[in-house]
Amino acid sequence: MNPARRLSVVAARCIGCRACATVCPAGLIVLTEADRRRTVRFAATCSEECDRCAAACPTGAIGLNGTGTGTETVLEFTLVACAQCGAPLAPAEMLAHLRATIPDRMQTDAQGQEWLTLCPTCRQRLEARRLGAGVAHLAAPARQVAFPS
Repeated sequence: MNPARRLSVVAARCIGCRACATVCPAGLIVLTEADRRRTVRFAATCSEECDRCAAACPTGAIGLNGTGTGTETVLEFTLVACAQCGAPLAPAEMLAHLRATIPDRMQTDAQGQEWLTLCPTCRQRLEARRLGAGVAHLAAPARQVAFPS
């Protein structure tokens, strides 16, 4: 067994994006969501032979350093609501990070809709409506054409 390394988190850098929790093979980083809040719990130490959480963190908020004990870190984020349906979407810190890193031309679609403000369900519904409108003419009944006899 490997000696436990301290799992340190710079709270001011964490954006609550889920990347670290998604890649941790031991489940030492746990996310929960309730009442429009996301809570991220970071274990105090890690005995895994990887640094996936630190590598996945887009802001460099996570470090695995030294050995010994540390303290559990718990961070909370308020979830911004989807602009369309009002469902909890993402932490404001995460959306701000995405806006700062994704080129402006890629933050809206051809019709000017800002994707970062919509939840995945609303994005899918919007695209389905657009796709349906784009092919509606194909579903129209065929016109009768009279040929001379």
